[in-house]
Amino acid sequence: MSKPRKSSVALAAREKARAKAEEITRRNEELIELAAGFFVHEDQLTKIDEDTEQKIAELRKLAEEKKATTQREAMDVVGRMLATGESKKSIGERLGLTNAELKIYLPAAPAAQDAESSPDGETESTPTDSGAEGSGASASK
Repeated sequence: MSKPRKSSVALAAREKARAKAEEITRRNEELIELAAGFFVHEDQLTKIDEDTEQKIAELRKLAEEKKATTQREAMDVVGRMLATGESKKSIGERLGLTNAELKIYLPAAPAAQDAESSPDGETESTPTDSGAEGSGASASK
């Protein structure tokens, strides 16, 4: 009779081991599915970051284009102010800009013309500056 007992104990142990293995297998499959879901979300996060960086790059490019256009328009205004015969110093004061700041807005073409005709530009700029001082002197009177 001891043999049947051992067989029934062994059979019960095998059944218990099978049930435990099935439970472990079921939990592993569930964990694999959950891990797959995690990796899907992780990939989505990466995609979101990439899309965001692309949109930021596009916005920066658009902003740079707008800044360049606005810079050209500001340069045009300063060029028109120079065309009236007003001195750079006077224009800078009128716009509240230092000489260095004003240079940013000086049109490229007039600067090239000034460089080409430097002796004439020096003699012309002196009367313009004197004119500016004269207007300052008349204002102080």
